[in-house]
Amino acid sequence: MSDITTPDDNLAACPVEPPSEPTPAPPPTTQGAVAKGQPLRLDVDGMTCASCSARVERALRKLPGVQAASVNLATTQAEVLYDPQAATPQTIADAVSAAGYTPLLAEATLDVDGMTCASCVGRVERALRKQTGVLSATVNLAVNRAQVRYLPSMLNAEALAQTVIAAGYDARPVQEADAAAEDASAAAHARSLLRARRGVWIAALLALPVLVLSMLPMLWPALDAALLRASPIPRFWDWVQFVLTTAVLFGPGRRFFRTGAIAYRHLSPDMNSLVATGTGAAWVYSTLVLFAPQWFPAASRHVYFDSAAVVVAVILAGKYLEELAKGRASTAIHKLLGLQAKQATQFDAHGAEQQVSVSALQIGDRVLVRPGERLPVDGRVLEGDSHVDESMLTGEPLPVRRHAGDAVVGGTVNAEGRLVIEATALGANTVLAQIVRLVENAQTGKLPVQRVADRVVAIFTPVVLLIAAASFAAWLLLTGDLSAALVAAVAVLVVACPCAMGLATPAAILVGSSRAAEMGVLFRKGEALEALSHIDTVLLDKTGTVTRGRPALTALHSSLDHDAALRLAAALEADSEHPLARAVRDAAAQRNLQLPPVQSFAAIPGYGVRAMLDGQQLLLGARRLMQKEAIDLKTFSAQADTLEAQGQTAVFLAQGGVCVAVLGISDPVKLDAAAVVQALRQRGLDVALVTGDAQRTAQAVAQTLGIAQVHAEVLPADKARVVSVLQAKGRRVAFVGDGLNDGPALAQADVGLALASGTDVAIEAADVSLTRGELATLPTAIDTARHTMRAIHGNLFWAFAYNIVLIPLAAGVAAPWGVHLHPMLAGVAMGLSSVFVLANSLRLKRLRSWVAPQAAQPAQSLAHPPVLHTP
Repeated sequence: MSDITTPDDNLAACPVEPPSEPTPAPPPTTQGAVAKGQPLRLDVDGMTCASCSARVERALRKLPGVQAASVNLATTQAEVLYDPQAATPQTIADAVSAAGYTPLLAEATLDVDGMTCASCVGRVERALRKQTGVLSATVNLAVNRAQVRYLPSMLNAEALAQTVIAAGYDARPVQEADAAAEDASAAAHARSLLRARRGVWIAALLALPVLVLSMLPMLWPALDAALLRASPIPRFWDWVQFVLTTAVLFGPGRRFFRTGAIAYRHLSPDMNSLVATGTGAAWVYSTLVLFAPQWFPAASRHVYFDSAAVVVAVILAGKYLEELAKGRASTAIHKLLGLQAKQATQFDAHGAEQQVSVSALQIGDRVLVRPGERLPVDGRVLEGDSHVDESMLTGEPLPVRRHAGDAVVGGTVNAEGRLVIEATALGANTVLAQIVRLVENAQTGKLPVQRVADRVVAIFTPVVLLIAAASFAAWLLLTGDLSAALVAAVAVLVVACPCAMGLATPAAILVGSSRAAEMGVLFRKGEALEALSHIDTVLLDKTGTVTRGRPALTALHSSLDHDAALRLAAALEADSEHPLARAVRDAAAQRNLQLPPVQSFAAIPGYGVRAMLDGQQLLLGARRLMQKEAIDLKTFSAQADTLEAQGQTAVFLAQGGVCVAVLGISDPVKLDAAAVVQALRQRGLDVALVTGDAQRTAQAVAQTLGIAQVHAEVLPADKARVVSVLQAKGRRVAFVGDGLNDGPALAQADVGLALASGTDVAIEAADVSLTRGELATLPTAIDTARHTMRAIHGNLFWAFAYNIVLIPLAAGVAAPWGVHLHPMLAGVAMGLSSVFVLANSLRLKRLRSWVAPQAAQPAQSLAHPPVLHTP
């Protein structure tokens, strides 16, 4: 009690919280009310085909509180939207386990410093448990340790440590990189490959003698006679095949029977069920023939152990090749995360250098980066002058000079010189983390084109089982040959492959989006790939998109002294962030003009600015502002027309209700803009320019670029209306902007593409971010989307055609023409179908960035030398 009533020195370091009251049960949801969903992503192990992913999806969607669920077979990830009041990450993981698959979980141990009482323990636990992806968190005050179970696809140990730091304590992972999410995923994949390779070798070594004993004697009569002479008992070599086949099926092949049985139990048979049923039927039939031959007619006493052992070995080999290909397809995320530094040289409070984990850094910490070292965090240069290799962001091979005041990005490399940087972003807020997150989001989504495959897969396996049963019955009735009927049924079960259909879309998205990220194109979601491939119209914003975004004052006509007019204009623009305002301020600064302070400043979006100076109202803005305020432009109207005809933006200055000046401001067109427009046209796209500038200015810029259609004098809020009007005409529109004031248009368009800088990749309104900030990346984005969709269509065609052709062939439709499909060949075909789909997707790795041809670049820009005129 004394601890509560008496002040204590330790209490100053302990942020005491009021006692928590029991949380009341949430009230029942009213009709029509929808709880806000929370996203969750988890890795799922054990899925082998589209039926598996579909079963996991159904299990998740049946869970109370789950609003949506999507499972991606290629990335083996499930993405869930759930109501936190009705479901938890643990119940979601349990649902995956109940469906017969393994949710990949990880554990991290954190050293936590600064805890002094039970309130501290409660705060750390609550902070950790609030993190999406944390299943449980237990904190032990006695040993200052936190034990956390989490989903490695969403979190890593460093992020958990940052959560504790944000709660007011110091924390660091006990085991550094081993607990990181992608390291855990990579290790799991390596273990899976090792198990698969071991299983293939064991199955092959056991199945090879079975193949030799079953096939070679029929082709080599002398060997058949030799084996008969060497047989110590009747049918000895059949018994050898029985032993070897049993070892194959219940050794390396038991994975098919275990998961197949679970699938049957859930009334959702999958590829494992088909393989287990087919090979199991061949093994059971052959075993009964061996143990009880009297049960079968003499003509049907054949054993088909080869159809069981060799098929299992072949399918295991195909699955191993599939895992290898999937590993190659998913290397992009591992490569990106490999850019993250694990250690940093931090300056402590006394200025001494110390090596710390990146997870121990906080915002504002000073970090030393020596030549050749990778920058550990996003930050701002405090000291030093060096060149930094930013090729991982910009794609430019030449290092960029960085000195005091410049922003730098974690993961880039300091080429030479000594840099001291101040940390400005950590953990999930860094540029590299944003890139990884966007790539992962794109890869886990499902495209509309996959819906057809999903509907087919939902009924695929039951239909195959019916075809196999019908084939068995038909052959038995038509020929009376039990052996022939069994071979046909087994061939049908083995050749059917839902895996290729399940991998067709996600495999291509995985490779395509990863390759796009390497070329500076980030798709926020997979659907943007399909939408971008179908667009027929591209709307280009002008300022900052087709122009450099760095306007300059190029002309001034005034009835006042030109310095006086420029001083008034710059004073009005002193508090404005518009690019044109910066041009006016820069011109005043170059002439060393002293700016008077203005009062009652107000920005009028789309028009200009207003302020008061010495009792007089000042206005600066577009022609429409003067018209709105009923100000007579007098002789400046003709001069403005001349400026606009030259491609300059005319800005009017009014003092006391009288127009006293017109300023000409031009923004040079980007050197590759015309080539980009030409490239878009070559791809069959209509291109239009959208800008808030005057019609004549916009027309001059459009003429330089070769654009015929122009939407000028459009307010920022009305750009979205331009998009919607085109959409109402049936056009599929892509809007390209700089991501600053183009949010509504980017969101309204079928696909919004933002020219983001390397330090601003997460543009929320855009579907696609062009991270190099270059318009030349636009053709690359469109080419990537089209090639990816082409690969998806090719994959789907192959997957459907494969099954449509080979299943009837296996059933014996072509038997009257002497064409039969043996179960062993069916197994080979099944394995190769998935490998083909993955290999076709991997071709997307060969995509190259579009490069503007020199000849297509404009010979001159719209930049004008700064000239001042007075009437």
